[in-house]
Amino acid sequence: MNRRKTVYILPNLFTTVNLAAGFYSILLAQSGKWLYAAWVIMLAVLFDNLDGKVARLTHTESQFGVEYDSLSDLVSFGVAPAFLVYTFALKDFGRLGIIASFLFLICGALRLARFNVQTAQKEFFTGLPIPGGAAVVSSITLLFQKYSINSHILFLIIMYILAFLMISPIRYRSFKKASTSKSISIRIFALLVLVLSLIVFKPYIFIPAIAFVYMLSGPTEYILKALKIVRRKNRGVSYEQEDNNI
Repeated sequence: MNRRKTVYILPNLFTTVNLAAGFYSILLAQSGKWLYAAWVIMLAVLFDNLDGKVARLTHTESQFGVEYDSLSDLVSFGVAPAFLVYTFALKDFGRLGIIASFLFLICGALRLARFNVQTAQKEFFTGLPIPGGAAVVSSITLLFQKYSINSHILFLIIMYILAFLMISPIRYRSFKKASTSKSISIRIFALLVLVLSLIVFKPYIFIPAIAFVYMLSGPTEYILKALKIVRRKNRGVSYEQEDNNI
């Protein structure tokens, strides 16, 4: 087989695993195995990050791969988490639960569609990426299942918040195109090792914590930036007033 074609298939195989994980998560959720369904979605998040990196490392990026990745993401990070949350926590809320699950799904689809037609940015995403929303949903499920928490109203609130964040103009930092060949400081490396150690030590606590930190990072940066703009405007007014007084 031609080596070039073999390498070209590789990133799409990662995308296929992502799609298969989403489908398998739906089957697990249907059977009431919500803990495993949530873990499979987290596995899909991992492979979603790997397919793009593999494509860039092997120089096999293509429009076909981009579209295939988006379709897979809609299943793994749209349909699968929406179905997981509905069967696990939102079924008892009746129509309100159905609306929350469907709103998450449709906003995720809109988020993917907007991403496909926008000019790619290396450092930022506009709106919460749909894998990030799925990671929050699945990580909360992991936490609730592990520690037998029954406060399902939190899922209802989170689903509406995630739906809004995905279609919002709030910017989120992108780590997909981070190069593994770039040098980093010892402190950053030590921090990464610490985070990985905490995840291995207490995955049911630190995986949800990391997912929530990323979810809140966009609004936090947005608010801080808005405050800086307000401060600059206020300073400008004060400078003009000082000039007039002089």
